[in-house]
Amino acid sequence: MVRHCFAKSVRELLVNEATFHYIFLTDHFRIEHFDSEDLAKFPEVVFGYMSPAMIVISTPNSEFNSLFPCAVFRDSDHKFEWSRMQFQTWALDVASRYNYSVEFTGVGEPPTGAEDVGYCTQIGVFRKKAEAAEMAVLEHHGEHVYEVVYTTSYPSLQQINYRRRVVIYLVYREVSRLRRKYQVSLRQDELEAEFIASGNQTGKFTSDLPVPVLTDDDKAMEMAPQPFCIEDKFYVPLQRIIAYPRLGHLCGNVEKLREFLGDMIELNCDGSAVKVDLNDCSDF
Repeated sequence: MVRHCFAKSVRELLVNEATFHYIFLTDHFRIEHFDSEDLAKFPEVVFGYMSPAMIVISTPNSEFNSLFPCAVFRDSDHKFEWSRMQFQTWALDVASRYNYSVEFTGVGEPPTGAEDVGYCTQIGVFRKKAEAAEMAVLEHHGEHVYEVVYTTSYPSLQQINYRRRVVIYLVYREVSRLRRKYQVSLRQDELEAEFIASGNQTGKFTSDLPVPVLTDDDKAMEMAPQPFCIEDKFYVPLQRIIAYPRLGHLCGNVEKLREFLGDMIELNCDGSAVKVDLNDCSDF
């Protein structure tokens, strides 16, 4: 998935074929930073031209300023700060003109005893009315006026390099899991042999080693070739690895799996199995 971040003033008409669904006008895009001329243009651009399904606007509540010491405006760049009545009057007028509904809320509870000043920051949540949304088919012509700030390409399994990294990670994980399981079984055999050699005839051999739990994937792979050991080398057949459902889905066949592994993971001489040290786990 590729997402593009565009930048352009919300005070200018944005000529583009894009469809706008949600706009959050908070933090850097709050209306109190607009002068009277820009504020007059703002509804036409955002509500009339962009016409998204939802718009959220936040702005300071001037009634709360009385709780601040020596506060006139909260920021030197603010052109105005509205009371709740002023903001709601403006918001209801804009909503009526552009066929939106509006609900009011806020953030920043006042301290006990000053509840009558309302929230520190007031918020208007505008939603396009259903009948207006159905008719909002916009046709824009002209030059693209956005500036591309950055483009992000999200990893996708359709991208070969990314898929290869996922396959290698899953192979590492599966081989390591099978090696640990094999090591436990070897130690289990050793302990049982020591128990029998001790001549203990009074009890049954038990072990404190963890008992491997069969997963659904293990059960699905019971018919696949089993890992094996030659001297101090541990081998996991590629047929066993490709039987792991997710790897089978990603690779499709052993040839593709071998191609993905390339020179990143060591194989045996005929390329039919992954080869690792049995006791040295530093290779994985």
